[in-house]
Amino acid sequence: MGDNPTMMKEILIAPEGPSAPFKVSDLPIIAKLCRAAHHQYRKKWSKRLAKRPTRMAYDVARDVLKIGGQGRMHLGHDRTALFDARKPHFGSIYFGNEAAGYEPDVSALLSSLLKGDQTFCDIGSNWGYFTFYAASLKDFTGPIHAFEPVPATRSDIIGLRDGFGLQDRITVHATALSSEAGSVEMAVHDSETGLNRIAGSGVGREGVGREIVKMSRFDDLGIKPDVIKMDVEDHEFEALSGMVKILATAKPFIIVESWLTPIQPLRTLRALQLLEQHHYDLYQPCWRINTPDGAVIFPDIGDRTPSKDCQLALVPFQSDQRFMLSQQMNVFACPKGREENLKKLGFETWALGS
Repeated sequence: MGDNPTMMKEILIAPEGPSAPFKVSDLPIIAKLCRAAHHQYRKKWSKRLAKRPTRMAYDVARDVLKIGGQGRMHLGHDRTALFDARKPHFGSIYFGNEAAGYEPDVSALLSSLLKGDQTFCDIGSNWGYFTFYAASLKDFTGPIHAFEPVPATRSDIIGLRDGFGLQDRITVHATALSSEAGSVEMAVHDSETGLNRIAGSGVGREGVGREIVKMSRFDDLGIKPDVIKMDVEDHEFEALSGMVKILATAKPFIIVESWLTPIQPLRTLRALQLLEQHHYDLYQPCWRINTPDGAVIFPDIGDRTPSKDCQLALVPFQSDQRFMLSQQMNVFACPKGREENLKKLGFETWALGS
């Protein structure tokens, strides 16, 4: 396997943690039932008593009674938009299950990386959580490109963009990204829209709905990104294959989802191997936790709240070590030679035991 990469490269500590730019108000009953149905109970007895009846009440309200309603979403201090509360994918801002927010490692990276007039691309944007998160960052003023191929979900991000008054800053692209241009069939979930995927990609559970959508190569779009977030449900290798010119020229920082698929091990590795072949170093986002006995690295934040005693730590690894890590994780990919750019942004180096 070669030398231990943690001995070759340094652990990087991000200068900023995740923020909480979203707030909701005027939640209708369907959203409140959805929140109750997805509540994470800490005790087994309370889960047994409450989980099933609240889930049943939500299913009846949504699927039998067809109860609807709109909620109000606030972005920062001065932007407000309405959202369709029947769609549970908005629950990431009102479920309240995680003290650190939704995917705090991605949020902390965006807070630390996006500065000035850089260009950000949110590939697989769903309803736009990270698109609007990026737009809320006070030190970031650059353009944002969101890619969402499924029409119903894309209408959500466009509606929020227009409601927030961000039409001049956010461009929504009606296309899936892949290694070739054309059209492709998407497998679409009725409620779990974050699991929508190109049909036949990977081994995950596919939705029963089907949509034919446009497919494009990123290299053909004329966009020069500085930071990319990619979550395309096991289609990462194909999407990265369609942007090899951008990887070589623009050298963007990339945050990419990686799923462990033991029955198709090479599929798991090939997106990471492609990045390595194009001169990227790989890092696992973890958390440095200060304890009375010293600082340690945890793979996830758990119920902790980000602070000076709980900071995002980027731990280097190599693609052939992927199967020793979490089943599902985000990977930070940094072009070789751009570590100095990270240090200029405030990232600090740290060694275990220091």
